[in-house]
Amino acid sequence: MFRWVGLASCLICTLANADLLIDTPFTFGRLAISDNSQVSSTTLARNGNQSYTGRLLVIEKGTPGTYTLTELPPFTSFSLTPSLPAYSSVAIPGSAQFVITALDIPPTVKADINGDAQFTIGGTLTTSGNGQPYLGPADYQIMLDIEISY
Repeated sequence: MFRWVGLASCLICTLANADLLIDTPFTFGRLAISDNSQVSSTTLARNGNQSYTGRLLVIEKGTPGTYTLTELPPFTSFSLTPSLPAYSSVAIPGSAQFVITALDIPPTVKADINGDAQFTIGGTLTTSGNGQPYLGPADYQIMLDIEISY
């Protein structure tokens, strides 16, 4: 039997002189884990396709994150470099944590005439596989650091 765990979502922190607008928040959806004795995962592509493996079940499909950077130099190409792995933090003692092991992110993005650039991200979320339970229902959030270089 699967136990509903909660919502796994991501927050993005940027390192640049730009403002970040959240058009659509990045979430892996509502998940259930029947057994955390093996590593399980869900992958959400930028196009919205989602798959899962192991003892993890997607109860409610996630959504890729869509973000707009503003106040960049017009027509400037820039690269997005994530800092991975990224771990969840939940204030429930004794609960296992999720980890984002990979991101589906464009390597470069180009700003328009106004200095705005929109991009979409997806990624892979894995369980710890250490046998510790995921307590829920709870919202598990992961802070993603993405460096913007131009």
